[in-house]
Amino acid sequence: MPGSEGTPVEIAPESRAFLIKLFTDLRKDLANRVGVEGEGSLDPEQAERDLAMYDALLAGLTQREAFPEDEALRQYVVGFAKGVDEGNKYEEAVLEHRALAELGDALAKRR
Repeated sequence: MPGSEGTPVEIAPESRAFLIKLFTDLRKDLANRVGVEGEGSLDPEQAERDLAMYDALLAGLTQREAFPEDEALRQYVVGFAKGVDEGNKYEEAVLEHRALAELGDALAKRR
């Protein structure tokens, strides 16, 4: 069974490419907003945690390092996937759904 203890979960190449672009773009956007003053300014500690989260996801996706055993990271991906599904409920979102489901499975196996 995919995601079972000790069973590696493979993320399909097109899903991996999609996720790398997605999290790279999100990380760049966040990094560009760090230190910007004014309405909607970021909490520096939260921004640092979020950047570390993106770094961990990207390391797992690009360098095939093991995903960290981090429940907050897993919950972020699950919540993000639900948001994508909700936002695309009337559109075709097969790649996004599959890619995020595979990432969720890969993170779950680390628990």
